Amino acid sequence: MSAALLRRGLELLAASEASRAARGQAKTSGAPMKRTRRARAKASQALKLRNSAKGKVPKSALDEYQKRQCQDHLETNLKFMTSVRSTVPESVTQQILQQNQGRKACDRLVAKTTKKKKKKAEGTVFTEEDFQKFQREYFGS
Repeated sequence: MSAALLRRGLELLAASEASRAARGQAKTSGAPMKRTRRARAKASQALKLRNSAKGKVPKSALDEYQKRQCQDHLETNLKFMTSVRSTVPESVTQQILQQNQGRKACDRLVAKTTKKKKKKAEGTVFTEEDFQKFQREYFGS
């Protein structure tokens, strides 16, 4: 539950406690008064309206945001960041960063071990004698 909701709940609780105390004092001050039908209806209607938001001005979310906007947390954040020391080894940190880079090829780092191999001069493995031997066996001449 957020702090704002708790504060609002406590305000409503305090208001209802104050109204109960005020009603209790009014009753004890004098003799019991007889209420007319209209007065009873009006009192019950007031109780119904108390539970609703009618007649209350809603707070603007933009105003609330702007109130909190002006707070500067830079100093506290800097103190926290400088006081905390990481005990994780650098290799583990690099592994985590690599896993979180993304799955697309454009997000991956290019490995530096991809060197081009030198090609050997292209030539045949067979000699002229091998071709003549194959010709004699295949064609029978």
